[in-house]
Amino acid sequence: MTEVKKTELGKYIEKKAEEKGFESLRQLAYASDVSNSEISRICSGERINPSPRILQKLARALNASYENMLDLAGYLSKNKITTTLPEGVDPIKNIALLPIIGVIRAGQPIYAEENIIGVEPIHPDFLTSGEYFFLQVLGNSMIGSGIRDGSFVLIRMQEQVENGEIAVVMVDDENATVKRVYFNDKINSIILQPDNSDYAPQTYPAEEVRIIGKVIRAIIDPNERK
Repeated sequence: MTEVKKTELGKYIEKKAEEKGFESLRQLAYASDVSNSEISRICSGERINPSPRILQKLARALNASYENMLDLAGYLSKNKITTTLPEGVDPIKNIALLPIIGVIRAGQPIYAEENIIGVEPIHPDFLTSGEYFFLQVLGNSMIGSGIRDGSFVLIRMQEQVENGEIAVVMVDDENATVKRVYFNDKINSIILQPDNSDYAPQTYPAEEVRIIGKVIRAIIDPNERK
C-alpha cells in the first residue's frame, strides 16, 4: 500500500486539536459536525483539498484561523489579489471564499451535481446572515436576467422566496433548475418562468416543487457574450 504523506494542513489541525484539549479526532468530529472519517483523511493527507465549508467548521471548533487553514489547503494562493488596494484594506479579510458546489441547468430541469468543483471569491458585503454557495449555470433560459451559459450564481439557502424572484428549485426531489418563481394559490401550483422567450414556462403542483435558495447575484464572463 502506498504511504500517504501528511500535509501541513493535517499537521496544523492535529496541533490545534492538541492545544484545544481534544483527546481524539472523534471528539473534534463531534465538536465541529465534520465526520471522523473526513477529519482522518484530511490529517493523514489523503484529502488534499477539503471544501472551504468543512475548513470553516473545523476552524470554529479549534478556535483556529480560517484564513490559515484555507492557505494551507491551497485556496488562497490561487486567489491572491495583486492589484493596488486602498490603504488599510486587507485582501484576505475583505474577501469571502465560497464553494462552487456543482452545475445546474437554466432550461429543462436536470439533476444538480453536488460536488465541490472550486471556490469563488466575493466581498462579504454581499453576504448577510445565512448560508451561501455558488452554482455554475448551463443554458440560456435566464439570459434576460443576465444569467448566461457558464455564469456563476450566488445562492442564499432559504425555503421561501417572494413572487417573481429568481430561485434554485428542485422538482420531484431530483431535478433542479434556475427560474423565476410565481405562485398560483387558487390551484395550488407553482410556475417556473424563464427569462428567455425561446423557452416556455413550466407549471407544477406546489407539492412537487421545493425551493433550495434565492439567486442573489450572477457573475458572468463578458467575453463569452454571443
